[in-house]
Amino acid sequence: MKKLIALVFALVCVLSVAGCASKTDNGGPQKPTESIISNSKPNQWGIVLEAENITASGLTIVCSHSGGENAAELSTGSYYVIQKLENTGWIDVEYAPQEHDIAWTSEAWIIQKEGTTKWDVNWEWLYGELSAGEYRIGKEIMNFKAAGEYETELVYAEFVIR
Repeated sequence: MKKLIALVFALVCVLSVAGCASKTDNGGPQKPTESIISNSKPNQWGIVLEAENITASGLTIVCSHSGGENAAELSTGSYYVIQKLENTGWIDVEYAPQEHDIAWTSEAWIIQKEGTTKWDVNWEWLYGELSAGEYRIGKEIMNFKAAGEYETELVYAEFVIR
């Protein structure tokens, strides 16, 4: 059992080190449209997400971390979800037709304490270009405390496509 815990801990450490650099998802120069700050009130761990450089095919997520309660080592991965605001509330945007099943890789991108981290996201391969409307992008944030002890929360940044 100790070997298993040590192996899991070693894997998390390796993934954490690998995730220290900013991540870019096939983003190229794009014409920005408009940015709306969502989540301007920090979550329990002090995380605020904002969207900038918004286009119909991507954006930049700005993740700020300040204070927060019980925030140990915060990280995220490649997974994200996009939702559109409809009359009935937030609805997941459907994936564009794919030749193969969609799978997410399991990076551990570290969120710097008392700092700001940015990730470029190009969703054209997954959703196609988004039509005009109000949207939000959700990132799952993990609060890693010890081997086998962590919490996750989905945090959103809202934005508008015109």
